[in-house]
Amino acid sequence: MEQIVYLVDDDDDDCFLAQQAINPHLNCVLKIFYNGQELIDFLTAHPTVPPPTLILLDLNMPLLDGFETLAVLKSHPAWSQIPVVVLTTSSDVADRDKANQLGAEGFLTKPANYQTLSQVLASVSNCWRKMFSTPQG
Repeated sequence: MEQIVYLVDDDDDDCFLAQQAINPHLNCVLKIFYNGQELIDFLTAHPTVPPPTLILLDLNMPLLDGFETLAVLKSHPAWSQIPVVVLTTSSDVADRDKANQLGAEGFLTKPANYQTLSQVLASVSNCWRKMFSTPQG
């Protein structure tokens, strides 16, 4: 079964860089949402679409920010088991703690350049490799 990763981020440049950095590390389809509301609307409108293997979630977005999105995801029975890794420019310990309290499986600060972003996403790949290689049922 094809593995799907959802990236939720309102910054076009960050989305492009993440897409370029993810491709060499994760054998998956990357679907991009530009804010949390867009993701929730999609999940609500398509309940029969298989859930993603992983959601990479930015915190600072319009309409529904990352914390609000994470809270909705983790409180919904059909979505609560989807692993969410926060990928944000924030390095604030309070943001990390809040994300953990809301149920995020990881918290990574976005680096400023492609090379470092690629290394960060490689580490995400290593952490989730078992999940991507295990048949989903």
